[in-house]
Amino acid sequence: MLHTLDSTESGCLLTGSLTSRCGYQTCQLTMDLDAVKVLLESQERTFRSALELVVEQWKERIRSVEGKMTDLTKSLEFSQAEILDLKNNEKVLQKLNKEKQVAVEELQSRVAELNHRLNYQEDYTRRNNLRISGLKEQPVGETWEQTAVNVSKILEDKLQLPSVNLERAHRVGPAAAAASSHPRAVVVRFRNFSDREAAIRNASKLKGTGIYINEDLCPASLEIKKKQFPLMKKAREDGKIAFFRHTRLIIRERIDQRSSSSVPAAGSPHVGAGFSGWVAHGDSTVRPPDGTERVSSETTGDRRVSGVSTGCQQRVLRDRKKT
Repeated sequence: MLHTLDSTESGCLLTGSLTSRCGYQTCQLTMDLDAVKVLLESQERTFRSALELVVEQWKERIRSVEGKMTDLTKSLEFSQAEILDLKNNEKVLQKLNKEKQVAVEELQSRVAELNHRLNYQEDYTRRNNLRISGLKEQPVGETWEQTAVNVSKILEDKLQLPSVNLERAHRVGPAAAAASSHPRAVVVRFRNFSDREAAIRNASKLKGTGIYINEDLCPASLEIKKKQFPLMKKAREDGKIAFFRHTRLIIRERIDQRSSSSVPAAGSPHVGAGFSGWVAHGDSTVRPPDGTERVSSETTGDRRVSGVSTGCQQRVLRDRKKT
């Protein structure tokens, strides 16, 4: 009985001890949970604060970017407006430029026409003039009267024109040195156009004397002819008839007139249209059917032409028809 009681008491004591221990552990666990809860809440507040700070920073950055985007949008709109204005201005300027270009082209055409007329008028004022090259010059102090006397001798002795009236004859260019072998050219002004044409018709008689007779043209006309000399030379080397009518180069196929049974009509490649007479192409010549003689020769380098001036012949033929 006693043993049984002791066992019962021991069980009760053991049960109380276990209960007490469990209560302690439960209390301890509760305290740990509270501490963890407090710690978690503290960490939550810290994380929330950090997150709010980061979010606020990003919001600030986004607001800054949005502001910049707004500025860029305004700037882009302004630039687009400026580009549109520039395009409109460009169209206006292009239109004005076209109008100015048309006006410039018209003015250039007008200037070219006026230059052409001026050159023609200058050539016309020289229609009574001839330019003689190769006429010997006195070493020092040759006066225009002496030059006129020398020209008159040439006209009388070489060209058989004793009654030609000269208005003036003078050298052109700077005075030549005494030992110069190239005397200056002489510009001769005839009182009558018919005397000038007679001198041209008889110019073939100067062949072999080293004296050459040419039309006295203005510098612009001379430059035009000069540019065409290589083409004329090439045409003559090819056996064609090539000559100048004023400043226009005429090139025609050669036809042997001596084998023709009839006289070509006016305007044919051989007579009329300001062309008649001998035309020299190297060693070959073509004689016109009327038997007259004109000589046109050409040398390279200091290029000189003596004899026929076909443009002048055309003008004199027209003048004769009018009279």
